[in-house]
Amino acid sequence: MKRIAAVVTLAMLFAAAVYTYAQPGAKKYTSIKGEVLDMGCFNSRELSGALHKECGVKCAQAGIPMGLITADSVVYLLTQNHDRAMTPQQFPPPDPYAQLKGWISSRVEITGLSWERKGQKMMEVKMVKLLPSPPAAAAPPPGTPPPATPAGK
Repeated sequence: MKRIAAVVTLAMLFAAAVYTYAQPGAKKYTSIKGEVLDMGCFNSRELSGALHKECGVKCAQAGIPMGLITADSVVYLLTQNHDRAMTPQQFPPPDPYAQLKGWISSRVEITGLSWERKGQKMMEVKMVKLLPSPPAAAAPPPGTPPPATPAGK
């Protein structure tokens, strides 16, 4: 009898742990800046950036999920605003999620609901804003000597 009670108790604890782990984290309204990704090519080949823009736009327009990678390499899976997806006629254009499909490899600021589930960060897109590209590294003025290298290297 004790053995059955122990097995039942373990099964209940396991079920509770699985249920708790499967629950989404608390959703919070936030804004996040980063580069828009085509998640298919990013996950399979780590492709991103300007050299991947044309392919990424085609993939996103074909329905491949999109993501956002922040400056500190945190990746968010992006989802469309659920209410807009269900009743698009109740929302004024443009659809911010649809706009992102043309902005692959661009720097953006996305505002919406973010949460985490099973280690995956996600964000429901409510608003988007295209950000300027970061400035290119400035060239040294003419006549400036090259930086010194340590001896022995």
